[in-house]
Amino acid sequence: MPMLRMKGSSAERVQVRARPDRERGSILLVALIFLAILTFAAATTMRTSTMGMRMAGNEQTRVNTLQLAQSIVDEVVTNPDNVVVSGDTGYINCTANVDDCTANTVAISQDIVATADASKAEVIVERLAPALTPAPRGINSSADAFFAARFQVDATYDGTADNEGRAGVVQGVIVLVPRSAQSN
Repeated sequence: MPMLRMKGSSAERVQVRARPDRERGSILLVALIFLAILTFAAATTMRTSTMGMRMAGNEQTRVNTLQLAQSIVDEVVTNPDNVVVSGDTGYINCTANVDDCTANTVAISQDIVATADASKAEVIVERLAPALTPAPRGINSSADAFFAARFQVDATYDGTADNEGRAGVVQGVIVLVPRSAQSN
């Protein structure tokens, strides 16, 4: 539809063209495509971030449980009542919740494992063969004055029921026994 525009004293006709129907909404379609791409990218990023957080949490739980199992081994080894030198080869001393042991007298400090969680920890201290052997060289002591008793300490902490993870540590231990204390 032509439009009249006045310029000075003369009237000029200016033609205003309407847009064709095929151009209407094309910007909206392009914007929707970009919005869909951005939404997909944001969802993928969120999914990746969530997976990364879960993996980090699982790794932290694994490390904490492994450190707890190692702490249990360290604590058991430092208590001389847990490592029975007078027993023969094959003597097995365990915590109360382990069956088929020679004795169930291994005690774990409540500072390491709370009383409620003590049932999650299993410790097996086994006397290895031979019963008493010469002490190894290089122990920063006079090896000739000692015999050595060898043990294997196997500690497992199973907190899977409470999403705490499960870890086990097996460690060899040598206990030095003064030769004067033995009559071998």
